[in-house]
Amino acid sequence: KSLFYTAFYTGMRLGELVNMKWSWIDLNENQITLKCSDSFTTKSKKERIIPINQNLKNRLLAIAPKIININYDEYVFIRVKGTKLNEDFVSKKFKTYTRLAQLNEKIHFHTLRHSFASLLVQRGVSLYVVKELLGHEELSTTQIYSHLQHQNLRDAVNLL
Repeated sequence: KSLFYTAFYTGMRLGELVNMKWSWIDLNENQITLKCSDSFTTKSKKERIIPINQNLKNRLLAIAPKIININYDEYVFIRVKGTKLNEDFVSKKFKTYTRLAQLNEKIHFHTLRHSFASLLVQRGVSLYVVKELLGHEELSTTQIYSHLQHQNLRDAVNLL
């Protein structure tokens, strides 16, 4: 559940989430730094910083290992200590939960990334900012994620 929550509030890709380690999280600065290593590289092959809000910070604090026992090289989301989650396993679990909630069959894990971007755009965040948060190279890629609702179009025209 915390992994799904983190996906929604960060827009991170599934591969980034399952590879995320505690060393990537700075709760003092309220940010996650996606780091490339020998065992993982981001899609763009560049590190990026994603700020976290108070809701996500609280969620991460709730699942954080006790400060005395914390291993910063440990994966954040695990079932077995020291072993990262399998992307296919996470994706199938998400689909199971969407079906249990009787949500639309078209909803899949990547929908969380789309929702993150769409909600930011609908709340007036610049596409350039969303592009950076998602780690896209091209603005045209970000535009695919930025679904506008009909009310957003109405509100825009009403500004005239």
